[in-house]
Amino acid sequence: MELIAGAVAAIATVVLASKHWPIREGTGEGLLGISKPLVHRKRSFTVGTYNIHRTRGLDGKRDIRRIAQVIEGYDLIGMQEVEGPGFRSFRNQASQLGEQCGYAVHFSPTRRRCFFPHRGNALLSRLPVTNWHREPLSPTTGKAYRNLTTYTIRIDGEAVHIINTHLSKPEEQSAPLHRVLEVLQSLERVVLLGDFNATPEYPALQQLRNLGVVDAISVNDQDSSRVDWILVRGLTVQWARSEPAGPSDHPFYAACLSFD
Repeated sequence: MELIAGAVAAIATVVLASKHWPIREGTGEGLLGISKPLVHRKRSFTVGTYNIHRTRGLDGKRDIRRIAQVIEGYDLIGMQEVEGPGFRSFRNQASQLGEQCGYAVHFSPTRRRCFFPHRGNALLSRLPVTNWHREPLSPTTGKAYRNLTTYTIRIDGEAVHIINTHLSKPEEQSAPLHRVLEVLQSLERVVLLGDFNATPEYPALQQLRNLGVVDAISVNDQDSSRVDWILVRGLTVQWARSEPAGPSDHPFYAACLSFD
């Protein structure tokens, strides 16, 4: 009898260990870690978006140092597919990158496994973040839980909102993308970063042009198959650039934004 009970307990443990649980809504203040001093540029700042694919490159190898080399030097980076603590490290990948590159960090997990944050998005910043709000997105399919996290930063005393997200393909579940765009349109000075799994041809994204929203990446990149985005409202795009896929299976995109 004890043997059977032990076997049942072992099976239950394995099931619980392999199950993924969604992360609830959350709110907080500030970021963790100490950032390097910001090189002051009058009323302008740089942003980037990067799906780091858990640091797995096109060669199949994991190397967080390659990701660090790509992102270093920008003011603020929104990242997706960030791995939480596990057997490779007791810290999430965003914290490791923050330490290497001199960023304050916020890891915004979308799901738990073994009751620990397993995977999600993250913000790395050298700009002061006053508060953040994480909102789960629904519906979801399988274990692909999604969220959006909105941050408020201060530049020369003026507030700017930063949204970071990673979405499923809109043909599979369109409501999350429409919710993210709804939040974008509700804010006056805002930058939306993320992997939407949607190309520029998607109707909801094309309609944004009529709402004062600028696709910053299109300034330098006309790739019709692109699924990564930097959308800007209430700010001016000074320039945009990209780095090809390699350290990750996604390119890295960046832009310089200003108040003028």
